[in-house]
Amino acid sequence: MAAVFLLTGLLAGDLVSQQGPVAGADPFATPWWDELADPGLTELLRVAVSANGDLGAAVERILEAEAQTRRARSALFPTLSVDGQANTGPIDGLGFQFGGIPQGGDVQDLPARFYTGSINARASYRLSAWGQEYRSMQASRLEEMARRGDEDGVALDLIGQVATAYYDAVAAARQVAVITEQVESGSRLAQVIQLRFERGEGTALDVLQQRQQVATVRSTLPPARAELRLAQTRLESLLGRDPTATTVALGTDLPAVPDEAGQAIFSEPAARPDLRGAQDRLDAAGVRVSEAKWSYAPTIDLSANTGSQFFRSVGTTTQSTWGASLSVSLPLFDGLDRSGRTREASANERAARSSYEQLRRDAAAETMSAGIQREEQQAQLEALREQLQASERAFQESRRRYLAGLATVLDVLVAMDGMQQSELSVIRTQRSLLGSWIEFRQAMGGPWTTGIRARLLEVS
Repeated sequence: MAAVFLLTGLLAGDLVSQQGPVAGADPFATPWWDELADPGLTELLRVAVSANGDLGAAVERILEAEAQTRRARSALFPTLSVDGQANTGPIDGLGFQFGGIPQGGDVQDLPARFYTGSINARASYRLSAWGQEYRSMQASRLEEMARRGDEDGVALDLIGQVATAYYDAVAAARQVAVITEQVESGSRLAQVIQLRFERGEGTALDVLQQRQQVATVRSTLPPARAELRLAQTRLESLLGRDPTATTVALGTDLPAVPDEAGQAIFSEPAARPDLRGAQDRLDAAGVRVSEAKWSYAPTIDLSANTGSQFFRSVGTTTQSTWGASLSVSLPLFDGLDRSGRTREASANERAARSSYEQLRRDAAAETMSAGIQREEQQAQLEALREQLQASERAFQESRRRYLAGLATVLDVLVAMDGMQQSELSVIRTQRSLLGSWIEFRQAMGGPWTTGIRARLLEVS
């Protein structure tokens, strides 16, 4: 069975199939909604990714991560600043700074105030930024990529929920239509039995039994309608609309599940957004460990400045200034802060690795389970369709024999009940098969899981 090969493919990250690698395009490169060719569903997915609040929050978190990356990258560039200042005060205060106004001087010619000022341009650069600061920027960039994986993961989960709610509503509407048709068909048969009873060709028991059968079928109509309304409520909420409204036009039938028999089972860690995000977080955690270790290295800073200053009292004097400096700082003891940061980063890396490995195992189990359900439900659907055909023929024959006086009404009721149950079972199993197929494609992932929101919103 193909499901057996799914586990191996997910754990090893290879192309696995019963026949080995198959040449040609990846069979899972196409979004599953394109394969269903259901325009109604595709439009609902577009609406959902543009209006859903959870996905909107994920997009904002990406913008937050981008800003954090820019902040981390700024440490790799030199800084430049221009500083200016101006001062004034009484001339007596200036004289006090230099021992007071000289005795015997002509103080009448001195102004009451003095003025000083300066303007300087300063440039500085950390020569050692390509150690700790560079790794901080690398880690921030990886964490930003993980946020993008989170966005795709939210989008993937959202489209799965929208498809589930939509096809639940389609299946429920189909069941309502079938049950309504069964009630009408049973009522027509009840009229025939009533006429036969009035002509003396049947018994009162025959009439009562048929009425009971019609009532039994009619009793299944309210639960089917409730299922329809609940599915529509979930769907409206996912689309960002008023849950009490009913704005979605439902399809008349469920689409057929595409035949994937004989196709290769392809899987790799990058095929799912949650695995991509976990891998990026693991890589970022490893870089954070390196960043913490680089904090033990000395820091080297280079700075230079140039400017001009002036002094004004009786006259104005100006002077140009400049300077340059190189400083080295070697950390010796910081109360074990750097040691604690390194231990913290190492523990975080181990936790990220454990989470990633468990996620891979969960993905393998999820894909395998969905594949098994899909295969078995496909076989069940084929058997139910055969059963439905046989039930329809049995009902038609029993009805013909009853009208000819060769069978009892009980024979007709038994055949009708079997046909009606088979008809509803086919719809339910078809819905379950479609859900398992979507779940399988969601679990398998593929290149199409990158940029799901943009893919759906782009103009054809």
